[in-house]
Amino acid sequence: MKRVLPLVALIVAVAHPLVAQGYGQQNKSFRFAGDSVMRYEWTREIPAPDGKVNEDRYFIQARPRIELDLGPIELGVGGYFNYSQDDNTLQPTGEPRLIIRDNFYSRKAAFDLYYGKVKAGPVEAVGGRFLMPFALTEMIWDQDLRPFGGAAALVLEQGGSLTRFAVRGIYALESHWFEDESKLFGGFAELAIETGQQSQLVLAGGYLDFRDLEGLDPRIRRQNTRDLAGFLRYDYRVVDLQARLVAAGQVPFALVVDYCWNTALSEGNKGLWAEVTMGQLASSRARLEYTYAKIDRDATVAAFNADDFYWGTGYQAHRVDLGGATSRSSSIHAIASWQRFKDSPIPEEQNEWVQRYRLEWRYVY
Repeated sequence: MKRVLPLVALIVAVAHPLVAQGYGQQNKSFRFAGDSVMRYEWTREIPAPDGKVNEDRYFIQARPRIELDLGPIELGVGGYFNYSQDDNTLQPTGEPRLIIRDNFYSRKAAFDLYYGKVKAGPVEAVGGRFLMPFALTEMIWDQDLRPFGGAAALVLEQGGSLTRFAVRGIYALESHWFEDESKLFGGFAELAIETGQQSQLVLAGGYLDFRDLEGLDPRIRRQNTRDLAGFLRYDYRVVDLQARLVAAGQVPFALVVDYCWNTALSEGNKGLWAEVTMGQLASSRARLEYTYAKIDRDATVAAFNADDFYWGTGYQAHRVDLGGATSRSSSIHAIASWQRFKDSPIPEEQNEWVQRYRLEWRYVY
């Protein structure tokens, strides 16, 4: 955490004269926020050398944080508290796992947010360990991971059919919870267009350059192609294009289509992610979401995308999430996913579907 203090101090130092000039509100605002989840998970038909195996486990997580608004300055700090049925770094026999498929330690408590943010008119800047500022899908970035570094943005919002235009940039390093010495450079732009009285279309695109990937923990290099020494064989310079259609109304509707490709390669380098959502738990009692994904083995860095599926890249998958609100702050979800490792080096595994079922209770502070 010592490394982040100069970043936060720099943000505050830059913001101080802005406060004096009268940008934003001068009222102080203290907030307590965060989220929690309780989950039981059943994974079935996992390929193994001695036949297919099943895995069951429960997982409990709390991620509280506090935020302080000082006009154009925002400061925040938060932590995570994880406990699971098993230690996800060890096999049931107690031996170390060769591949860790989660983006978290299943039994650990630690700080996961500590940042300073400045907003001066349309300009925003943040430093520290913060929430990913790009609107990336799980195909590219797991929202449980927090970039460490700095980001800046220019956000222009107005009335009329063109409601928002934003350009964002990021520099991050060592952003995984497991051993990581990688760096990330990236840019992202988005354009929001009002398509109706209660609907909006967002077109977005970004470029992510992952570097120094030899510093990743070998256990989280996962399905990406490796060389004989175990290091990732290829570079990952990923272009990501998105279209998001959101419509309010009696039955809220959202459609997200995300397409990416790794420009460092000419084959085995593409990914498609599509989500359709009906309903919204903030305004209705139920929500149904369907996700389709087809991601080549080296379309993106498997260490950083979603860990909800058994494999990170090289797969085809379907997922259904049925959620019901139990209060204004909590909901219960029944989730089922089916996934096959289409790019497996073992031909017999390529058409075998792994099934994963989850029952979750989620709470937002």
